[in-house]
Order: sequence, then C-alpha cells, then structure tokens
Amino acid sequence: MKIKRTAENPSLNVIERLPLKATRPPILFIHGANMSGWCWDEKFMPYFVELGHPSYAVDLRGHGRSGGQEHLSTNSIADYINDIERIIHEIGETPILVGHSLGGLVIQKYIETNKAPACILMASVPVDGLIPSIMDLFINPTFFIQKNLSQLFGTWFSPVDVTRKSVFSGPVDDDVVIRYCTEMQPSSPKVLLDTLWLGLPTKKNPHKLPLLYLGANEDTFFRPEQIEKTARAYHADYINMENTGHAIMLDSHWQESADAINAWLIKQSI
Repeated sequence: MKIKRTAENPSLNVIERLPLKATRPPILFIHGANMSGWCWDEKFMPYFVELGHPSYAVDLRGHGRSGGQEHLSTNSIADYINDIERIIHEIGETPILVGHSLGGLVIQKYIETNKAPACILMASVPVDGLIPSIMDLFINPTFFIQKNLSQLFGTWFSPVDVTRKSVFSGPVDDDVVIRYCTEMQPSSPKVLLDTLWLGLPTKKNPHKLPLLYLGANEDTFFRPEQIEKTARAYHADYINMENTGHAIMLDSHWQESADAINAWLIKQSI
C-alpha cells in the first residue's frame, strides 16, 4: 500500500499482508526509533496473517521507503500520529494497534484522543519517558563503549556482536542481526525531546481501551519494572517475556511473544 504525498504530508509506504479470508480484525504495526516496517514482516506479520488478521506495517515518515527523509530532523510525535490517522483512513476501519519502543509512545499519544479495538505495546517508551533509561546507560555504559570500540578496531568489536548483545537474546541468526544493523537509520532530534518530556502523554487511557504491555526481561533499554509501572499507570495488562531482548518481534523467542499476544486478544474476544 502506498499513501500518496499531499501538500501537507509526505507519501507513506505501508507493507500489506492479507489472509486468504479475513476472519479477525486488521492489525497495524508501528516500528520504533531507527527502524522501519520491515522488522514486523519477518516474523509477526506472517504469524498473524495465518490467524486471519489483515496485517499492515507502516514506514513512518522519514523512515524506510516513505517520503519525508529531508525533514526527518523536524519530525514530532504529532507527525507520526498524523501518519497513523492517514493509514487508518486508507484501511477503512480502525485496526488493533501494535507498537514497539517509540511506536508504543506513538500509540500512547494516539489514544489520548482516539479509540482502537485494542492496543499492544512491546518494550514501549515508559510512562516516565527516556530519562530513567538514559540514567541507566550512564551507570552502565558498556553498550556505548563497545560501539565506539567497534568503530575504532573493526572486527574485534563487531557491530553485529554489539547489536546482538544490546537488542537481542538467545541464538538469533546472523542474517537477522546484520539486517537490523543495515536497516538502522537516524532518528529525529525533535522526537527525542518528545520522549524526554515535551511529548509525553498527559492522559492515561481516557477511553478505557483494552491494553497489553509486554516487557522483556533481558531488555537493555527499558527494564521490565519500567514497563510494568507503565502498565499500572494505564490500567493495562502486563506480561514479562522471559529470555527476550528489546527487539521482541525478531528475538529468538519471538513466537512466545506472538502467542501471548494472540492468547490475550482471544481473551478480549478480539
């Protein structure tokens, strides 16, 4: 699906996977910072299509194959919400929303003024924003040290090994980690400010929507207790995924997470 450019907004690329027969509601997957929609198409989209969900994954403006790269530095969370609204209009019905990391914050802001059948937030930006996570990285800056060493000394400190340790858990295939490294791209400084304090949600699930938060017990960015605290703030259900890293949808235990989401949706009669 390609949503055309308008005078106000860039074109949007949306990966679209449709079941032979749709028997359950559509799902819109929203990626996190530095990523694009491809990360959902590897594992999660085929899984949920098989279950009868029409599935869509957006490249947010300035990411992947969407337009707006030239304005990436000025993008805001409000711009990404606008992207979601345009896609939902094109789909024709409001889908289940699934967001990872920054995509979780986009959903938290979206549901301040909009409804959805259900929302699943995976390793989401917590209710307190990025400041607690940045403090954690100052205390334990191993990842950033390793990343700098990989740039200085090459294969002794492989970026693949650094990425594997920082966002994955377990025996993830090299080709998955390499693609993750290859597909990474810069993020908007304005969005970073939004995640620190300027764009954090001011209303917590005002429409009382069914919400599920997934934490990952080996997440080096957002600790499980931060995600659990966020779930409590939103009166949401919470599941801590064992033996799982930050990139839940690509991790070696991705199917356990997908199964948990599906079981929760069934419990909600969705």
